[in-house]
Amino acid sequence: MNKEVPVSQIMTHDPVVVLPDTPIDQIHQIFENNAFHHLLVVKGGKVKGIISKSDYLKVQHMLCYTWSGSIGVKDLFNTMRASDIMSKDPLHIESSDTVGLAADIFLVNSFHALPVVDDGELVGIVTAHDLLFYAYEGRPILVKK
Repeated sequence: MNKEVPVSQIMTHDPVVVLPDTPIDQIHQIFENNAFHHLLVVKGGKVKGIISKSDYLKVQHMLCYTWSGSIGVKDLFNTMRASDIMSKDPLHIESSDTVGLAADIFLVNSFHALPVVDDGELVGIVTAHDLLFYAYEGRPILVKK
């Protein structure tokens, strides 16, 4: 594996994103209907946060055990938004940064996804899965735009 390959060669371009005020039930549907595990929260092209599927499931689990009665849980769940459950201002990398740097960040921080930002604007997302695929295949992934 060539660690000097730019992240732009393996990242997902045009990832699915949500707004900070996206209802949590919509986030639930996105995770249910897609195979990915990270959702970027964006406003005006700028990354405001990231929601992992496990973060979402922890909130859902917590609500079930914190509140008694399905009506109370459902009411609270329906008022929650992406901004309530996202990790704010996530660490990000640039598309010209290397896959080696991305791997180091994942290992040191126990992250599994990083937004890719150029000149302050979101251009993609790179995940640990992307790195594994690249390492296993030994070549950059051809991404459809």
